[in-house]
Amino acid sequence: MTTATPPAPLSPLEELAYAHRPPQLTVLADLVQMLSDVPAVTQLLVRGSLATGTADRLSDVDLVVAVRDDRLLTLMASLDAVMSTEFGALLPGWRDTIVGDLGGAGFVYLLPHDGHLLQLDLYLCPDSAVDALRRRIGPRLLWQETRTDTGPHPDGNAATRAETATELARTAAAPADCSTLLVQAMVLHAMLRKRVLRGQEYIAYGLLHQLHATCRDMIRTALVPHSRHHGWYHLPDEVGRTTIGRDCLAELTDALSGPPVPTVAQADQALERIVRLTGRVAPHAVAALSDEITAYRAYQNQEGQS
Repeated sequence: MTTATPPAPLSPLEELAYAHRPPQLTVLADLVQMLSDVPAVTQLLVRGSLATGTADRLSDVDLVVAVRDDRLLTLMASLDAVMSTEFGALLPGWRDTIVGDLGGAGFVYLLPHDGHLLQLDLYLCPDSAVDALRRRIGPRLLWQETRTDTGPHPDGNAATRAETATELARTAAAPADCSTLLVQAMVLHAMLRKRVLRGQEYIAYGLLHQLHATCRDMIRTALVPHSRHHGWYHLPDEVGRTTIGRDCLAELTDALSGPPVPTVAQADQALERIVRLTGRVAPHAVAALSDEITAYRAYQNQEGQS
């Protein structure tokens, strides 16, 4: 792992610049060091504010990891364990439904760093699709594997690439269970708090809507898991048949009656409502993530006091 110690020797001006560099660069350097040692990885690219030099202390780390097509699914399956072991990820990775389809799969991790939680947006891209991704979003190359041969990249044949693409599509379409939705709620809450603190009202409005939708999905998944419906239309008929269902709908109605752009305190209340409801309708999900929920609350309380 890298440290924050600046390389020597530096001029006084360089030392000043180093001292005020975005703290996310330390985490980014650690990620590059670790992932570049993975044989399946072919390129590492950064995008977003770190790539454009506009990062602030709340900025995400947006990292694209190009992976040999025939090894991408294996790496994806071990990603949570790697991020937990190497970087102390607070939660399992959330399958990012916000990022556009760039040919791979996006995940969001919350990493403890210097007493705060840092958001890592990690996008796994098949090596066969990375050139198209680079043309589309223009990320900056951080590292590329050194190859001694000059022939086609050994990333598998057409059948392997098609199989990987099919599996990525299948996993993206799989419905979330209650534990996954609880992780989603915490990740969306972290995103929402950041946008509220930045005064980005339109983005905060969109994230609050997604948090409400997560609350709805939690209720439906727990109480009517075999529902064929999505969205809001059939919710009263499906869920309102039981006492606990009506209680949940009353909580959801209360959530929807709040301001469209919340304060930090109101964002916190929205998350606590979801945790409370989950404890009623899917207590196994809260029990499975009890340590993570406690740690997440502790970090957010610390953020509020700093």
